[in-house]
Amino acid sequence: MTVANPHIAVIRLTESGSFDPHVRDTLIVGPGMGTSVQGLFMDMARHLAHRFQVIGFDLPGQGQSPAHHESITIEEIADAVAELVENLRYTGTIKAGSKVYFAGLSISGQVALQLALEHAELFDGIAVLASAPKIDEPENWEERYQLVMESGTEAMVEMSASLWVANGFAETKKLEIQKESMTATDDRSYAEMCRALAAYDATDRLDEIAMPIFIAAGDQDQMCTVEHAQYMAQHIQNSNLEIIENAAHLLPLEHPKQLADLLDHNLT
Repeated sequence: MTVANPHIAVIRLTESGSFDPHVRDTLIVGPGMGTSVQGLFMDMARHLAHRFQVIGFDLPGQGQSPAHHESITIEEIADAVAELVENLRYTGTIKAGSKVYFAGLSISGQVALQLALEHAELFDGIAVLASAPKIDEPENWEERYQLVMESGTEAMVEMSASLWVANGFAETKKLEIQKESMTATDDRSYAEMCRALAAYDATDRLDEIAMPIFIAAGDQDQMCTVEHAQYMAQHIQNSNLEIIENAAHLLPLEHPKQLADLLDHNLT
């Protein structure tokens, strides 16, 4: 594990490209609020190892990332991801000739949009998974901020889990791991990211994005809906949209093989 300045721990989800005799593409993946990238993306990464080295990061105060008690923005997280990519190229982990892609879920989907707007030169393609240019209303995020500051992230577990997976999701062990991750998340770090979500809105900038964007949404997602995904697809000029059936918000947890296949096909 290494730490990319300023706030994110970096976790290999497949073996390092440094030891690979072939130059594989590189896929950086980012998780949603209160989840760990390893628990969320590991199964999906296995299905992509033939083409990608998959490298994940944890959000501040979540998973393996250090706590962050200052205010934070989506823009700052995107800058940290951009710095990470530059560092991985410098150290040779991303080899010369390797294409680089980013796939972000939920809040990391907004990071994906910000990377497409401000750091497009670093990437060959970007995927926005179960996300939206604006997620919920600022006052709702402020309520969540206050709740977590008073009662901790434990207060968020059951409400969040009810939105994470579609009806009939049977792999309870996977879901329990994500619930444990939410409980273990640093309260102040989570609260500050609530305010980051409240402040971010890329709605009016979608038409500035010129690079290839792949968008995926779950048909049962109540937070980042199919309509949000369709809006992005209509306003981003070079985009592709797929709706995943029997899926809610945590797409790589619910359908790792299907999502892997979609990413393999659409990140070209």
